[in-house]
Amino acid sequence: MTKRVGWLAALATASVAALALSACSATPDASPSSSTGDLASLVQADQKTDVTALQQSLGTPAAKSGVKLCYVTRTLANEFWGYERDGFEAEAKKLGVQFQTYAVNDESSITEQLDKAQSALNQGCSAILASPISATALDSVFKTALSKGIPAIVLNDAKSTLPGVVYVGPDAETIGQSAADYIAKQLPEGGKIAQIEGDPGSSNALNRGKGFKAGIAQHSNLNLVASQTAKWDTNQAQTIANAMLTANPDIKAFYSQNDGMALGVQAAIDAKGLTGKVMLVGTDGIPQAKKQIAAGTYTATVSERPTTEGATGVDVALWMLAGKKVPAWVNVPAFVVDKQNVSQYMTGMP
Repeated sequence: MTKRVGWLAALATASVAALALSACSATPDASPSSSTGDLASLVQADQKTDVTALQQSLGTPAAKSGVKLCYVTRTLANEFWGYERDGFEAEAKKLGVQFQTYAVNDESSITEQLDKAQSALNQGCSAILASPISATALDSVFKTALSKGIPAIVLNDAKSTLPGVVYVGPDAETIGQSAADYIAKQLPEGGKIAQIEGDPGSSNALNRGKGFKAGIAQHSNLNLVASQTAKWDTNQAQTIANAMLTANPDIKAFYSQNDGMALGVQAAIDAKGLTGKVMLVGTDGIPQAKKQIAAGTYTATVSERPTTEGATGVDVALWMLAGKKVPAWVNVPAFVVDKQNVSQYMTGMP
């Protein structure tokens, strides 16, 4: 991952190979979807296809006149969701599609998000895209949409189990596993590890934590001595990390389930005079985290690709509206950013 071009080329090659081996996860079909049954038949259950391979297979989508796409996101106070929104809106503009974004004020307000999603459904949307706060939070809206022949697409978080709903994003468990493996590689002598968790109602938090703990369990010389939720809040994360370092001053590394909380952890590490002595691995790849990595005060982040996810959600919606088959999971894999490659990703998010 030291060369951007090499990484992209490797990803594309692997993606094409995977597509061929999976006996085609996405199949063009010229017949438009006009009923619930037709719509569900377009989503290939249990199929997982890499985003690059899918784009190569289906090509650039086209929008019919009058198509309107709606995205129900989470709080834009978290810049990650801002990049997800940006990807969605930029792709819609590029393809000449009407669009509207609905954002909530509170990261944990399931009720507010459900209200926004129901409102979107009543605004004549041709497809509903959403980043649910919890796995089942918007199921009622998705069911209604599907019953009307309206595609339902989840971006990044809370992969739905409802048949017919498409998920666009990474594997959250793999993200946690990647963080554990990275820490293990950097600490061959082992040591004590701590984890800062996101909101316990979030699918991302649950799955990242599951993957991280499974990864740590594979490295017998790593000892997870503390793991606590900070509910995606920077200040809470700082307070919790400070307490963890007080109780276990020999902690060697922290894993934070997002970069916002990791910035709070870094402040606690700095306050203890442990800058550069305690590893910190975050998640998401937000610009501020990458600035800290470049400065040498933050070790690494497992970077996601929210701009790509938002844009791909638009493509998936338009492919489905054109009657093309798509996989139930469009994989947009995450990757590690550290001092070796951070200079390639300093601005924005991929």
